[in-house]
Amino acid sequence: MKFDPPSQDRDSTSQISAVTADGDETPPDRMAVHVVWEIGLLLLGGGVLFALTQAAAGPFAEHSWNGFAAALAPVVLLASAMAVSLRVGSVNLAVGPIALLAAWLFVDASGSGTAVALGMGLGAAVFVGVVLATLSAWLRAPGWAASGAVGGAIGLWAGTSGDPGEFTLAALPDTGVLAALGAAAGLSLFLGLVGAFAGVRARLAPIRETPAGERHGRGGLVFLGVLISSSLAGAAGVVAAWTTVPDAGAAGLPDPILLTVVALGAALLGGTSLMGRRGGVCGTLFASLLVLSLMWLAEGRGWDFDPSWIALSAIIAGFLVTRLVEAMNTVDETEAATTSRAGSVEDLREDDPRPDRTGEYERYDEDLADLGSGGDPWSTGTGGISTTGSIPTTGGIPKAGAAADPFGASGAFDDLRDNRDGYGTRFGSDTDRRYGR
Repeated sequence: MKFDPPSQDRDSTSQISAVTADGDETPPDRMAVHVVWEIGLLLLGGGVLFALTQAAAGPFAEHSWNGFAAALAPVVLLASAMAVSLRVGSVNLAVGPIALLAAWLFVDASGSGTAVALGMGLGAAVFVGVVLATLSAWLRAPGWAASGAVGGAIGLWAGTSGDPGEFTLAALPDTGVLAALGAAAGLSLFLGLVGAFAGVRARLAPIRETPAGERHGRGGLVFLGVLISSSLAGAAGVVAAWTTVPDAGAAGLPDPILLTVVALGAALLGGTSLMGRRGGVCGTLFASLLVLSLMWLAEGRGWDFDPSWIALSAIIAGFLVTRLVEAMNTVDETEAATTSRAGSVEDLREDDPRPDRTGEYERYDEDLADLGSGGDPWSTGTGGISTTGSIPTTGGIPKAGAAADPFGASGAFDDLRDNRDGYGTRFGSDTDRRYGR
């Protein structure tokens, strides 16, 4: 009978580590940096918006809160479209041209009814999204190159197609504008919340770590992300065209270049990383509010520069935010080793001061084996008490005689050995025995 010493392999199942579906360890992102940054964006955007409401001239004084909501809704949609494409590592620089295409077709088909106009505008955006997603996901073309080609093609088409037909639908009512803004904000928050899950970020990690043009195994995610981005851009174009209907009935088409710059600036300023995968939850919404408020404030205060430079400055500031997000999410070697060994039994074994006594099992095993086979554990051999003067045994029972007495040399039990009437020599008679004399 043998006792197996504890195996080192049994502790391997006790290791707790964050791994991806492919088995690669992915350190978790720190969301605290996004929370702090988004709180700062909210405070800064609220301050600029308050200053905007105090302006006596400009777009806010002319259109008030309704006009601001009508302008903010497409900006939030475009910024969310850009943020989604950045998350999947395929930046969609064609969000502005796609919005222009959707708005043009929506206005041109407005004479056929609202449903047909919406179907034409959104359907065209989805079709362009499928083409762009195919170029990015299956042909593995870099996002900036694929979207640049698609955006250029839309720009060439728009330059030769002329103006759309007269817009015959009524302008979107105030309740419709608020509903559009609420839907845009809700979509932005929902997409940011989905992107905050550790499982989603882990699945996006191979896209981030794989060089452009090489296979990363996440083509389906890239396809879906680019398709969602293009669809949101088309919805932004429809909302922009539907909320800016002039009295004369002429088409109100958005500027594709300005929309792309504003969307990229708001997405980066909101905390979405240029490297992909990382981003916040509310940052895109708050950054869109801040950028639009600053542009309207510059126009209202009569600052001597084009407000479009504010959108470009947001892109530059977004580069710094990306560097901040990446730096704050860099895990040093010591922290990574501690995190990967969290819950490991090896750590407990290293801290255990007790010596390794696995070798002592062998002596106990042989003693038990001798007893089971009729041997004498006191005899000479491994685990015995003495290697000289061993006790002769027969069938595991010590033999009678002086040689068999392990205490003979001491003389301590001589009185008991010399028995008379079953008692020792200490008692001379029954009376002595009875009264202890």
